[in-house]
Amino acid sequence: MNIQRRWLFSIAIIIAWITIALPGVGRADDKARERKTLRGIQAIVVIVHEVEAEWRAELEKVGLSESLLESEIERQLEKAGIRVLPDEASTRSEFEGILNVRLRFSDPEPAKKQFPTFDKKGEVIEKVDVKKRYVYAIRLNLRQLVSLKRDPTAEAFSITWQAESVGMRRLALIKDDIKSLVDVFIEAYISENPNSIKR
Repeated sequence: MNIQRRWLFSIAIIIAWITIALPGVGRADDKARERKTLRGIQAIVVIVHEVEAEWRAELEKVGLSESLLESEIERQLEKAGIRVLPDEASTRSEFEGILNVRLRFSDPEPAKKQFPTFDKKGEVIEKVDVKKRYVYAIRLNLRQLVSLKRDPTAEAFSITWQAESVGMRRLALIKDDIKSLVDVFIEAYISENPNSIKR
């Protein structure tokens, strides 16, 4: 197998592995049937789940830390007129939805050209390749309190809406994909709750 075919085969395996490895109870997509489950939700809690420890430092350099992403997504929702609650203020009632964001990464290619990063004293602290591409998977889903049709007293939190993105890009550009997925959620939410939007 030549180098190019082996490289493409490795990428395909990594993408498949990342997609399968992402945890999830159920799968839902942005379809009319799943959009209906957003009707009546009055507030959203945003939770960006921790990435693997090996990626944390690298992601923070490009503004992809969990806390920063959470703040940016909350601002994006609020700007669209959707009420956002901090996690600690949530009552986990049937009128609240939990917007979960999960990121997974893989490092499919070695750095090609490294550039030094300097500290305040002008000393080199590390070298990074700003053009290096990473295989990634983003899963955005909404969990909410639901009850079973056969037994309405049995309640549980379940995923009722979901959107995903898998690809290979530079870390700094992955933020754009996250923003796009949040825009998909905003459009879905507004389509089902036009009267609850605060402008």
